[in-house]
Amino acid sequence: MRFYLYTLLLEDRTSMIRLGSSHMRVGVIGINHKLGDLKLRESLAKVCHRRFGFLSSSHAFISFVLLSTCNRTEVYFFAEDLAAAHSYLLNILKGELEGTEENFEQKLYSYFNADCFLHLVRVTAGLDSAILAETEIQGQVKQAYESACALESLPFELHYLFQKALKIGKEFRSLYSLGRGIPNLEHAVFNIGQSKLRHPKEAKVLFIGASEINQKILKYLKTKNVQSIALCNRTLDAAQAVSQEHQVDILPWEDISKWSNFDWIILGTKCPEHLLTQQDLYQKNIGHKLVIDLSVPRNVEPKLARDPRITLLNIDHINRILKGRKKQLHHLLASAEQFLETAALRQLALFQEKEQNRLRLVAVNA
Repeated sequence: MRFYLYTLLLEDRTSMIRLGSSHMRVGVIGINHKLGDLKLRESLAKVCHRRFGFLSSSHAFISFVLLSTCNRTEVYFFAEDLAAAHSYLLNILKGELEGTEENFEQKLYSYFNADCFLHLVRVTAGLDSAILAETEIQGQVKQAYESACALESLPFELHYLFQKALKIGKEFRSLYSLGRGIPNLEHAVFNIGQSKLRHPKEAKVLFIGASEINQKILKYLKTKNVQSIALCNRTLDAAQAVSQEHQVDILPWEDISKWSNFDWIILGTKCPEHLLTQQDLYQKNIGHKLVIDLSVPRNVEPKLARDPRITLLNIDHINRILKGRKKQLHHLLASAEQFLETAALRQLALFQEKEQNRLRLVAVNA
């Protein structure tokens, strides 16, 4: 039975997806860096965190997992009636965004059933990322899944969706080393520092947020002999743990307005508001500052970019710098895509087999 289903999958992918779609009742609605600019992604992220970040009885007929990163915001959902659930979610977004974001609906994407699973597999493996084959997304997907599990008893379909996508992503990274030797985010940030600062290794650097990506960049800067590094984080325990591990100073959260005392400020947080504002610079005699805001929603007031003393870059600026990464990996991508599709379709076949066995038991016991 299993061999037959898997063979059928490989021979006729389209018909198999149709065959399995009535059983895996999952969908996703979202936006990413390919379709939406930073302003729209920021608006959607704020709405989704407000409306779907904490599950409540107001969404009783839908179970979902919110995945929100600097480059994407996606709501994965389960419902008995996927079409009704999709319309319900879309109407919430329309109600929140239609007045401020024109034609935003055209930039959203939606996938259902097997296509939803294939999409999450590509996301988890990093093949749908702005920074191709990035490793952070695997942890972000896992964290989103675990956060949803802590808030609600998820249905079997969502457990299967995320557990198998994470499993395939792990297998993928053990077989493919797409990132070796090619500039990634931490390289890009350091290279920007070299081009924008006179003496980057002597600069006073401030990281705001103890996020995984901030720690990765921090660690890389240390390997480049950048000596003066401090961390400012809302949670003191997390700041102390990073400080001890990487031997960096701590700037207390209540002193965040002193960011202008640093030369190079890098932000990567989940904070939904501006942490650095123009007001912090009033009547201050300061030198040139390089500010890199990796957060979505943005943590830096955009009008700071108008200040001649500030060079402000956001995640979309970084993405453009790294755009050539995919071209360098063209010879490996076809093989990587084939591996992911084959692995995903195998799991879909196993899912359908489980469903058929379950239905047989229900029929026997009826």
